[in-house]
Amino acid sequence: MNKQFELNLFQGKRGGRRPGSGRKRIHSRGVSHLKRENVTKRTPQHINFKFSCRIKNKECLKLLKRSIENAQKLGLRVIHFSLQYNHIHLITEADNNQILTKGMRALTITFSKGLKKGKVQVERYHLHVLKTLRETKNAIHYVLFNDQKHCLKKHSKVDAYSSLLYLENSKNLIRNFAKGNRITISLGNKWEEFCLSSCLSFLLSKGMRDLATGPSF
Repeated sequence: MNKQFELNLFQGKRGGRRPGSGRKRIHSRGVSHLKRENVTKRTPQHINFKFSCRIKNKECLKLLKRSIENAQKLGLRVIHFSLQYNHIHLITEADNNQILTKGMRALTITFSKGLKKGKVQVERYHLHVLKTLRETKNAIHYVLFNDQKHCLKKHSKVDAYSSLLYLENSKNLIRNFAKGNRITISLGNKWEEFCLSSCLSFLLSKGMRDLATGPSF
């Protein structure tokens, strides 16, 4: 029986697969598209995502409020936030990965479309699942005092673009953070009334109590 005639469909100048053809792959140094870490109701999350434009203004703060409300409707609990120059930090709780995915999808889409500047989100959001008390305290401290940590002035006001102003024990948190530097708090800086979720996990509850009542961090 004669050998079957073989056709090489990928040779030649027309059609088929050719070296260098097609859209070039983007080798990003950002967030990998690997499977996300497992999320449970006992493990809070620290999330941040970046934008290609400036977002630290009052209009974007209103937009973030609407975005958080849409995420909360899908079961994602947003405990803390910090709106920075070109990125956003969140402390959240979700019962499982499905709720986290749906909630963050609603939040990021609402915020990005509200900017009305086309494709502005640089990459997918970065997720860090908090599994220990030390991790949780560090994450809370980093989010609430993110602006002060990068401020070069010794005398600075509490950032009005974070959830620190909406906490009942905010003065104790500020006192423990200050370490001799005078940081003032003014309730007049609250430009929006946020309806943030209350924390349900032990790690967040314990972490907040330790930061508010414990020694200087």
